[in-house]
Amino acid sequence: MILKKGVFISLIKKKIITTLSVCLLLTLLTSTAFAGEMQESLLKGLSQPGENLTRAEYVSMLVQAAEIPVPSGTVTLPQDMPADAQYADALKAALAKGIIKGTADNTISPDQPITQAQAASILARALGLPGIPASGVSTSVPADHWAYGPLSWLIKDGVMEASVQADSVLSPSAGAALLEKAFGTTKEAKEIADQSQVAQAEVSSNRIDGNMSVSMQTNPAVPVQGMPASMNMNMQAKVAMEMNMEQGLHQQLTMTLQGLPQAIPPIEVEQYMVASGMYMKMKDPLSGEEKWVKMPEGSMPNFIELMQQQSKMAQLPKELEDLFHYRLLGEKTVGADTCYELAFSGTIPDLAQFMNLIATQANLSPELLKNFEESSKLVSGISMAGKILVNKETYLTDSLNATAVVTFADQFQNQPFPLQSVTAQFNFNYKDYNADIEVQLPEAAAQAESLPALQATPEPEPVN
Repeated sequence: MILKKGVFISLIKKKIITTLSVCLLLTLLTSTAFAGEMQESLLKGLSQPGENLTRAEYVSMLVQAAEIPVPSGTVTLPQDMPADAQYADALKAALAKGIIKGTADNTISPDQPITQAQAASILARALGLPGIPASGVSTSVPADHWAYGPLSWLIKDGVMEASVQADSVLSPSAGAALLEKAFGTTKEAKEIADQSQVAQAEVSSNRIDGNMSVSMQTNPAVPVQGMPASMNMNMQAKVAMEMNMEQGLHQQLTMTLQGLPQAIPPIEVEQYMVASGMYMKMKDPLSGEEKWVKMPEGSMPNFIELMQQQSKMAQLPKELEDLFHYRLLGEKTVGADTCYELAFSGTIPDLAQFMNLIATQANLSPELLKNFEESSKLVSGISMAGKILVNKETYLTDSLNATAVVTFADQFQNQPFPLQSVTAQFNFNYKDYNADIEVQLPEAAAQAESLPALQATPEPEPVN
């Protein structure tokens, strides 16, 4: 089946915009949501540690370090793991969380030594790290190694060294040290995040500037008429935002698109998110015409109510808190200020379930939830990882660097979908807290025509 280019673009607009709005929402929530003793404790939990750390021993230590509870329901163990074995409960906890998986013949080889690559793969799943490799990482592990993706993220975050030997076996002490790096400062990071949440709840206004990039990987198995069978489409954007928690948000973006069959001039976008809705003005890169439009009702959360309810985010459901993991990396000097540096990561396996969890706190409309429910049939998962700098004196966010990876199902509405994944990177700086900032909708925008309400996406039209 070959899709028409127009159908492909229509699918991209309707589905990717919805998905990326979730990523932007997550960056807003995450930016304000936030030793040796562990090693000794982990090693004491091993019955008879040998020279090499076994797979069962490593999983047991990870479950202890991450404080993963034993599931109350029934979990079937692999056939080579007896139910009365010492580490059976730990393996049940890891299996229930999807951190470990058995082989095709339902075995797990619990007594085999664990390699650094295997340990990294299990740890990356426990931390909810993205499934694609991290960018800008130099390591001795070749890019075609099966564990390069998880290794690259752990190296980027400083949990593992760039000189890691993927196929070398871990010793018990090395395994305990690795897990302490990953989980040893979680409690301290959570305390800082809680204090940051309290401070952020008192903010009345601020400005954000920075940049974001979005890359889309097409599915070579779904040809699009008039376009290459496989390509990467990239968008680079400069972002400037100003927010008044009583009035709304005003942002300006300058976007550059690359990787398309034909060159497109930079696109300038201006947006307002105010009590009456979301308004957008985009300059047509070909005709130069500018026109304000009002986005359809229910296409985005009520921004003002969302920002005003941030104080409730500290009481998010435990199911949502468990999706993300935090680490304190240390302190960093930024100009005249000292900041805490926090790392975070997490995976949302079910978009609809996630949006339902935050629906009350984020004041999501039934129409928006319905739209996300439709999109969740297409999205197979969203992973995020990044770092936040929190001012040590004020506990307000200084900067955010985050990567979000959206992966798609092979089919949507019984048709192959032309995208495999979308990766978005956000680099934001926060400033001018509680400054005198006015967000007033221009008269031309207030008079803008409202776009039609979102409708269910029709099935793609095949070309024989």
